[in-house]
Amino acid sequence: MMELRHLTMVNWHLFDVADIDVRGHVGVLGENRSGKSTILDMAQVVLTGGSRRFLRLNAVAGDSGKSRSGSKRSVVDYCLGTLGEDQRRRDEARTYIALGFEDTEGARSPVTIGMALEARKSDSRETVLALFVAVGTVLSSKDFIEQRGKSQFPAQWEDVRARIVAAVGEGNFVNHRDRASDYVREYMRHLLPHSSFGEQNASALQKSIVNAMTLDHNQTATQFVRNYILEDSPIGIKELRESIQTYRNISETIRKMRLRLEALRALRGVLAALEEALETKFREEWVAKRATWLAARATNLDFKTKRRTEMARRDAAAKELEFIDDDVKAIDKEIERLTAAIAEHDAKTGRKSLQQTADVAGQAAHRASADFKARMENIRRLEPLRAMCADGFEDFVPALERLLTATAGADIGGVSDEVTAAEKSFAASGAKWLPKIDEARQRIIAELSASAAGATRCSNGSDSTPPEGRAPISATTLNSSAAGCGRVEWSRAYSATSSKSPNPSG
Repeated sequence: MMELRHLTMVNWHLFDVADIDVRGHVGVLGENRSGKSTILDMAQVVLTGGSRRFLRLNAVAGDSGKSRSGSKRSVVDYCLGTLGEDQRRRDEARTYIALGFEDTEGARSPVTIGMALEARKSDSRETVLALFVAVGTVLSSKDFIEQRGKSQFPAQWEDVRARIVAAVGEGNFVNHRDRASDYVREYMRHLLPHSSFGEQNASALQKSIVNAMTLDHNQTATQFVRNYILEDSPIGIKELRESIQTYRNISETIRKMRLRLEALRALRGVLAALEEALETKFREEWVAKRATWLAARATNLDFKTKRRTEMARRDAAAKELEFIDDDVKAIDKEIERLTAAIAEHDAKTGRKSLQQTADVAGQAAHRASADFKARMENIRRLEPLRAMCADGFEDFVPALERLLTATAGADIGGVSDEVTAAEKSFAASGAKWLPKIDEARQRIIAELSASAAGATRCSNGSDSTPPEGRAPISATTLNSSAAGCGRVEWSRAYSATSSKSPNPSG
């Protein structure tokens, strides 16, 4: 069973700092104005959470406990230490009050419940900083004050809270500063674990605590029940009728709500079916996306495997390439060495001069081949001279025929003696026939000139009779004369070529 063991007051009425240890049954004795009611009212305030709905402070001194309006003392008065209308111990105060409980059997952890308050003479209501429950320790005044030299002052609430949390842990500290009922239910959960700690039970506990502390012993049992157990609630007919009508309205509302509930249940069935369909759809979509992801993952793994394989091949190729580079460098060095050896060998054997001689001989052979081709071309150009069978040139044509026949199909690599002999014979006869050819050429030119003059006279209407002793020149004669002039020029060109190199093979 949890039992009260310690009371702590800091700036509570006439007590600046006070710690009171209690055990078992306790009686508070003292003269008037010694603080007996102060201690009882402190416990009443802590146990009710300072709720004005239940508080009846200094009831014995006010009206012997007959009514809750008889007492004129308030929580603010206790915090400021008010003795009369103009007598105050403090103009403003930060107050801490707490009750410590311990298990008589030692089975449960100790519990401290308390309040942190602030009050000013200019305000009619106190400010509640905390309604706290700390499980695991019994707090004393040293947990709520700070020492400044030889003086003691109430500490800031945040500092006090940090001390309590450090002592019991964050999970064992609860602060319900805004709702006294939640605070009462919280400490009931630790002090009365086997009792129900609902909100109604919390209110009943608060009322019972106040009635017990303000009990008037000069009352009958009926007065006691009416004053401390039953609430003042006289019956009114009007209120009763209103209550009955309210009941009927509530019954009708309940009926309508039941109809709506049935409709909502049907709607819930539809929604459940829709939810199941959507769940199935989403599951199928998830399965499809999961399959797509797995396929992509497999493809990615395959790509990674191929990449590793290719990178391994690349590294192997790089190493092979390094070996090849080394071989190439070795080959380059060997080539340089062989080049130097060849140069040295060439210098010793004269290979370079032989190569130059071979190059000069090749160039000479090329020039000789070009000259041979030019001579053969000149001989082929003499082909039209075969037609000169008149005007005393019959002896010249056989030498030409012999030359053309000998050079037909001749090659520089195999020139026969017949070609050389035919060429020499033609060159010798050509030198003999040149004056005669030149004479024939002059005659043909003269005839051409005369023919041109006659043609001019004919065009002007003059005498077209040729000169005495000459026959008229026809177109055929003119053509033959022109051909003769051409043959003479070819004969001179060939004679000039033959005179340069009488031996084609040379």
